[in-house]
Amino acid sequence: MACKQNIILTPVFYGDTWDGLSNCSFSSNGSAFGSNLTSIRMFFKDYDGVTGLELTTANSNITIDNATAWEFTVNPITNMPLSVGMWFWSIETTDAESVRKTRVFGTLEILDHATR
Repeated sequence: MACKQNIILTPVFYGDTWDGLSNCSFSSNGSAFGSNLTSIRMFFKDYDGVTGLELTTANSNITIDNATAWEFTVNPITNMPLSVGMWFWSIETTDAESVRKTRVFGTLEILDHATR
């Protein structure tokens, strides 16, 4: 299982397509969890803790690829809407037993185009 850690995502330019996260799993060795994964939320917050973007399985921004193995994909975002600056992100999971946990977190920098 992945431990909570600060993961720095590759910066993206404001308005460009963010590639998302593919081939994600919270199982380090492919083993099954006691309860299936039922939902995922990914939050992007600013320094003040204000949510700038929320991605969820409910709104189809995140796809659960294998609920038993806890494998998922955070789908790409066309025209990244977050403003220029540093954003703090976290991924929260909920399983079939309604256990909700923040699993990982980190930062994502949104860059301004130098030619603008």
